[in-house]
Amino acid sequence: MRILLVDDEVRLLGGLRRSLRLERPDWQVDITVSGAEAVQLLQEKSYDILVTDMLMPGMDGATLLKEALQTVPGTVRIILSGHAGRALIQSCESYYHQFHAKPVSPQQFLALLDTLASGLERPETLRARRLVAGLQRVPSLPALHQELSRLLGGGHPSVEEVADLVSLDLGMSTKILKLVNSSGLGLAQKVTDLREAVHLLSVDLLSFAVLEHGALESAESILPSGLDLAELWEHSATVAHIMRTLALSENLEPGVVALAYTAGLLHDLGRVLMALNPDLDYQRVLDQAGSDQREAVALELSTYGTTHADVGAELLKLWGLDERVCTLVRSHHHSACSSPDDDLLPLLRFADAWSSGLSPDSPYSDGHFEEADRRQPNFSRWAGVMMAPLPQGSSCPRHPS
Repeated sequence: MRILLVDDEVRLLGGLRRSLRLERPDWQVDITVSGAEAVQLLQEKSYDILVTDMLMPGMDGATLLKEALQTVPGTVRIILSGHAGRALIQSCESYYHQFHAKPVSPQQFLALLDTLASGLERPETLRARRLVAGLQRVPSLPALHQELSRLLGGGHPSVEEVADLVSLDLGMSTKILKLVNSSGLGLAQKVTDLREAVHLLSVDLLSFAVLEHGALESAESILPSGLDLAELWEHSATVAHIMRTLALSENLEPGVVALAYTAGLLHDLGRVLMALNPDLDYQRVLDQAGSDQREAVALELSTYGTTHADVGAELLKLWGLDERVCTLVRSHHHSACSSPDDDLLPLLRFADAWSSGLSPDSPYSDGHFEEADRRQPNFSRWAGVMMAPLPQGSSCPRHPS
């Protein structure tokens, strides 16, 4: 790992570098007190991670982050600052991946860097990192973006109204989880519950981020690279709904139920990111694979050296989301997953397949219900839950197009 630390506090820089050299002697760690010198170093050397303060003499951290995004978009960009106000942080939100407030212990700092460095020995993960590191936003479905703008600009919407809308949209959900987990709120643990995230941010702060600084944007096309975003949004929300229903049937803790919903909503995020990348020509994969998801994953891997599961998970990791959500997203197409003990993974695979309209006795040649899925001890019980009549007033979410 090659890391560049930028801060005008010389003692802090020296302490962090000594700690990293002691714990990770194979890492290259450079330091500078100047934003301008940091820009020069970024142009001369290749760094995996840039960590900068915000308020510095001369070039401030916001300007440095913007320069880094434009010149070396593949470098991970982290803010480590103790004095920057929310307005300044929000104004440059699209330039950084994560914001962490000072003070931070050497152990916490090392854990952060270890998380960002993890998995890069896998070629699929490294390729996914390169594809998403320069991404600033995930677009929202136009109708949902319009509705959120109407709510936020039309007076004083309730937190519940905003949360209901956010929990239907991939773009809104990922950005709000990024904001709440990287906003310096001093949270003891990662937030995965979308309703809790909206409560913690507050409607006022969300309005400021969206209306003043454009933290969210609408998709320019509903069919990028031939991918039907409205259909994918509905599929994602349906998977999330099934995840929550089954998690409740398993009597899981409320926090795990919320995490299950979020993982279900975001599991196919990578498909959106690949479709929106004009350099990938993702329509070739869609045309060849048709409705066969297993074939689509195989074609992604052979064409791009990575899959939509890795692409989505890598963006979520860069944006500071809970590691368990990232692992579920990364593993949802793999029977031999990287976290075989996670009891939510079989549930996610079941929900993903069930949302495609398959019944328990449907053939699995299309890669949905594979033989390994059917051997799950809970398969029949989950199928029974899904075929049972819905409680009065309940329904799977539907989306405007």
